[in-house]
Amino acid sequence: MKRIFIAFVASLILAATANAATITKQWIVTDGQTIGNDHGLWTNGLPSTTTENQKRHSFDAGTRLVEYDNGTAHLTGTATNYQNQVATIDIWFNDRRETYSKNKTGGGPVVDDWYYYTQILEGSKITINTVDYYVGMVMFGTGPVLQIGTGANDKNSAYGASTWLDVFSDISRSPNSKLFGDRHWDLNMNLTAVPVPAAAWLFGSALIGFVALRRKSS
Repeated sequence: MKRIFIAFVASLILAATANAATITKQWIVTDGQTIGNDHGLWTNGLPSTTTENQKRHSFDAGTRLVEYDNGTAHLTGTATNYQNQVATIDIWFNDRRETYSKNKTGGGPVVDDWYYYTQILEGSKITINTVDYYVGMVMFGTGPVLQIGTGANDKNSAYGASTWLDVFSDISRSPNSKLFGDRHWDLNMNLTAVPVPAAAWLFGSALIGFVALRRKSS
């Protein structure tokens, strides 16, 4: 009976792994702007952020960008301004490409290691003071998109990423729900690679739990 139970649990783990996208890269996210008014998230247009310093949010520890082999990437974490206003970030990017026609070059010229995500999936949002602000690529996807590479943070020559965001009040991101007119939000990120993909830690955690169950049943 124990062996049957063990085999059943193992099959569930393998099935879940097979059906899930595989992590290809995982990055620790820190501020792209590191001289003067440090920030990684710029929230232009919010009534609660009327001064420049209020608009500038610094990424907190634990903020991550995870990339998958199905062409998606997931940015999660928090960013806080000097008034301790916390922005919770949950953005899914899609459609990975090696080239793109529009680039932000404030951190330096485009180099060979740059690549792009050209879409933001519906439901992606940044939550501030319990209000959900749904986000999409700026200018409904006709402007700069998420760029990743050396100097791609648009602020300095470090390896990083950046994009502009349109902001909406509605999950559908319809034109009539767009907020703040032509004012957009920015993400400027320095990226540091995490050596061991999160999937490996997840598998390790599952294996530890699996062993614990076996010992408990013995």
